[in-house]
Amino acid sequence: MLLVYLLYAVAHERGPGAPDVAIGYERAWDELNFGLLWDLSGEELRDGLLRDQFIDAKRKAYANVSARGRVAEHIVVDTFVEGNQSALVVTCVTAEGIDVHNDVLLERRANGWTVVGYSLRPAGASRPAHDRDRT
Repeated sequence: MLLVYLLYAVAHERGPGAPDVAIGYERAWDELNFGLLWDLSGEELRDGLLRDQFIDAKRKAYANVSARGRVAEHIVVDTFVEGNQSALVVTCVTAEGIDVHNDVLLERRANGWTVVGYSLRPAGASRPAHDRDRT
């Protein structure tokens, strides 16, 4: 009976939510952890490369960036909107007293939430209507 319960529990484990995956994605960028970036990204963001190729290409592209450790002082979710199979998470990354907001678009796939789009949010971009109504 215990085995049946364990199988049921594992099958129904939802894994990390979209906001958690978005924060992980931001941290991976902050730490230049290209392996984790590849793991969290969908094919849309992998430039058609296999994992090792992706990591090598990113390392070469960022070779002139000094070894820096973490730059971000804070990475938080500003807001998010989740649908049945997709989510938009707006993150706020604070570094050196400056806040940068990013749109992280995710889709629910077989292995959980996957990042399929990532872009800098334009300065002054309005928050989703349902968020504006709460303030």
